[in-house]
Amino acid sequence: MSNAKKIALVAVSGAVLVAVAIAMTAVMLNDDPASQSQPRQEASGASGAGGLAAADADGDGIVYQDGMHPWIVRDEPGPCPICGMDLVPVRVNAVDDGTVRIDPVTLQNIGVRTAPVVVGSLARTLRTTGRFEMDEQGAHAVSLKVSGWVERLQADYDGAIVQRGEPLLDLYSPELVATQEEYLLALRNLDRLEGTPAADDARRLLEAARRRMAFWDLSEDQLREVASSGEPQRTLRFYAPASGEVMERQVVEGQHVQAGDVLMRIVDISSIWLMVDVYEQDLGWVRPGVEAVVELPYAQGSTYRGRIDHLYHMLETDSRTARARITFDGAHRGPFQPGMYATVHLEGGQSAPGPLVPDEAVVRTGEREVVIVALGDGRFMPADVVTGMQAGGRTQILDGLLGDERVVTSAQFLIDSEARLRSAIGAMGGHDHGGTTSPPGSEMDMDAPAGDMGDTMEDGA
Repeated sequence: MSNAKKIALVAVSGAVLVAVAIAMTAVMLNDDPASQSQPRQEASGASGAGGLAAADADGDGIVYQDGMHPWIVRDEPGPCPICGMDLVPVRVNAVDDGTVRIDPVTLQNIGVRTAPVVVGSLARTLRTTGRFEMDEQGAHAVSLKVSGWVERLQADYDGAIVQRGEPLLDLYSPELVATQEEYLLALRNLDRLEGTPAADDARRLLEAARRRMAFWDLSEDQLREVASSGEPQRTLRFYAPASGEVMERQVVEGQHVQAGDVLMRIVDISSIWLMVDVYEQDLGWVRPGVEAVVELPYAQGSTYRGRIDHLYHMLETDSRTARARITFDGAHRGPFQPGMYATVHLEGGQSAPGPLVPDEAVVRTGEREVVIVALGDGRFMPADVVTGMQAGGRTQILDGLLGDERVVTSAQFLIDSEARLRSAIGAMGGHDHGGTTSPPGSEMDMDAPAGDMGDTMEDGA
């Protein structure tokens, strides 16, 4: 290799080494905290004497600041010299009173809608189901007070219609036969001893035998028949204690029955109950006296009106429903039959007058209920509220609003995000970006009023 080529090669190598050294020096200077003191001092100047107003050269009250690097403040819009993000307009003399100010263009872009708070009462119609049942107040159990054998059964099938006083069964009972004989013997003794000192004792024995048979539900006509015949009757007839329909018959002819056994039930069908299911969250609307409109599945177009006369206090644990009772006139061939289902519309009463807002205006975080109040001129403020009943797409506000406000009904989450961003920009003095250290006092104030709706607002927006 010639000397000229060797000299050229050495020169090129030296130039490369010098270029690498210069690049490494530049990188080290860029990472040195001391090298970044100048822009941080710029931020300190912007936040110190004069604050943001120091950068407001044209005096229009608006400067442009970077959210990632809040010490970068300019009087004109443009990109951040560090990260390249667009600077955000900030008012110089903005006062943090818990409100958020959003320009009209941003409001239109995020689709903010508002609605007035009105003062009024809520009324609700509940649609539920019910089923017809026998009137429990008209149920009677047929039970004898004496043992014996059923010789004849007149009401011999379920569904038989009987009237009060009609015969149900004939009973043979040795006890009844013996008591009849005692009664007839006391009656003969009284006739023989009448007018003697022993007549009073005979009269007491006769009254005791008569009372015993009366306690066994024998009528006065039956006692007179025994006395007139002078012979005890082998079987005695028992009659229906009430009018109604025979149900749950438990006896047949020839069966031996014990005193106290329930032989059958007679249910008065002159009235019938409609048992209505009321869900737990709707109980505030239902009370005795509430009107009901009933529709039957087999009679489309026909409606029947009634009123709730009783609301049961115990809830069904499986369905979480309470029962409300409506009483209708019934009949054996009437439109209402036990076990039948019906659709019921309950016309709930009105609530007390108060502020009402659309349902979508309320943001529920799990611990709080919040609405965003529109103050006008693009200003918004979150307000804690206490809600009451809901009906017809509106929610009752018990506390937190007066009734003359406007509330946001959409894009609450975006407004909250804007509020948190503004709060963070105002509270930050720097940001950890690219390995740099944030200036003192740059922590985000999560308790700032404008952003105080909490991290869980997304659940309700």
